[in-house]
Amino acid sequence: MAECRGGSMTELMDRKAFITRWRKMLKLQAKLDERIVKGNGITYKDLLDGNLYVAAILDEIGELNHELKADWCWWKKTQTPVDDKKVMEEFVDVLHFVLSWQLAHHEVTGLPLSKFTAIAFSEYENPIAATETRRVVSAFQPMMLRLSEWNNYPPVSQLMWLMRNLKLDFKDVYQAYLAKNKINHQRQDQGY
Repeated sequence: MAECRGGSMTELMDRKAFITRWRKMLKLQAKLDERIVKGNGITYKDLLDGNLYVAAILDEIGELNHELKADWCWWKKTQTPVDDKKVMEEFVDVLHFVLSWQLAHHEVTGLPLSKFTAIAFSEYENPIAATETRRVVSAFQPMMLRLSEWNNYPPVSQLMWLMRNLKLDFKDVYQAYLAKNKINHQRQDQGY
């Protein structure tokens, strides 16, 4: 099975490799959350009850959508071309909140993290119709249509579908996550 990457196809990683990376991201996210969530005197329950994950993810999706504007802004001839590096950065920001949401659901509801990891892998290996260009509206539609369900169930499958529809390679996403996680810790050190 292959995965789109910048117009070319790369092999999907196997289940074990994917799960190892997903668990590593969850572990790193838990350390970051320890600093941010608990360090600010709030709890995961506070975040879930206040629908704060929904707000955070919508904000990050808005930033991602803005980076993709050249793909959908038909009325502005001077629109800056899409910068794939910025698209990756914004996608990874969404990923941080989805991982944090998984951790919150695990702590508050007791749902095992392995359930979310299995969903993520299942969607990762689920082929979608390849298109020559990103389909921006199609990429966001599943996340937005299921918005009302988010507080009950983190949008893991929608996130993976978005990744595939944006033609992002999970290996690259993983590396970008590791880099951004370090930046987020540095920001915490600086009082962000």
